[in-house]
Amino acid sequence: MKPSTVLTIAALSGIPVLTALGLALTMHHRTQPVTFSDQGVNVAMRLSEDGGRLLTTFTPQRPGFHLYSVGLPAHGIDGRGSPTRVEVAGALRSRGPLVAEAPVRMLPLRGTGVKFPVYPDGAVTTVLPVALDEHGPAQVVVSYAACSPQECLSPVMDHPVEIPADALAAMR
Repeated sequence: MKPSTVLTIAALSGIPVLTALGLALTMHHRTQPVTFSDQGVNVAMRLSEDGGRLLTTFTPQRPGFHLYSVGLPAHGIDGRGSPTRVEVAGALRSRGPLVAEAPVRMLPLRGTGVKFPVYPDGAVTTVLPVALDEHGPAQVVVSYAACSPQECLSPVMDHPVEIPADALAAMR
């Protein structure tokens, strides 16, 4: 059964999405991304082929939207903006800083002298060096916000994703 079929059945039967994601991952033995969508952004996570990096791709669903940089301070600038974050726990341990595979540009906020570090419009992939324990589940916590020149969508703060041990093994 395809993960998309599992998710569809889960959605129709009222099973929580994170549980369905874990179940969907256990049904495949090749690397499959863990995905979710929230506040106008599709998020897909997968381990690199060597298992040493967690790759997370953020794709705004509407054209003209971008994400804030991983380098934006935790509480933004003057309380504005939300940095892109990917944090791990459990069977995944961080081995270094989160970086993005996209250039950063400084975007001025209209009517102020403040400039925000953002990525170009569209998809951006972050890379987090990780170490993988042999046993147990992993937890990934994701935060981000998408904006266009006209509007900002509500930020997603500390979105938890549980990855069961058997699903994590299938991601290797």
